[in-house]
Amino acid sequence: MSKLYVLLFCVFIGGCVQLPPFYEVGSRTKTPPLIPLSYKAGDHLHRQLSGSGVAGYPMLAASFVDSTNVENTNDLGRLLSEQVSSRLSQLGYSVTEVQLRSDELRVLPEGGVLALSRDLSRINTDVPAYSVLVGTYTVIERQIYVNARVLRTGDGVALASSDFTLPYVRPKKNDGGGSAARPSVKTSLD
Repeated sequence: MSKLYVLLFCVFIGGCVQLPPFYEVGSRTKTPPLIPLSYKAGDHLHRQLSGSGVAGYPMLAASFVDSTNVENTNDLGRLLSEQVSSRLSQLGYSVTEVQLRSDELRVLPEGGVLALSRDLSRINTDVPAYSVLVGTYTVIERQIYVNARVLRTGDGVALASSDFTLPYVRPKKNDGGGSAARPSVKTSLD
């Protein structure tokens, strides 16, 4: 009889443990609120920079990159950078867009007007900046670890940093896409 109680106890305790699942792209799982998460990171950076005068000087924003290959980014890295820099701009920082075309606006026949470019020959490279927003992301098991930093451009000293995690969403095997890291629910700011 005591073996039955031990077995029931183990089943009960085991049922209380919940491992974070792998979410698949296209599942009906609610996606995380990335804007509030990015804004929290921006707020965290702002609290560290308050009173330093950094807000009065131009700041550039770089795409967040894969820490295993700093030459590589993806939609998540670009989106996180855009959102954190947007929040810093709302808080009064002079975030300068380096991708702004230096020569002209591009008008498309379909009716669109473009001001940004990724063509190095067309972007404004003469932007003076006191600091730069940079970030990395690393996928480890079921998490994406994100680090955002504001660096002083003159010497690379970190003026502020913020770290947070996103659950990893494993792409479906048959989607033909790359191994891009995608966030899912239960996002937390550490």
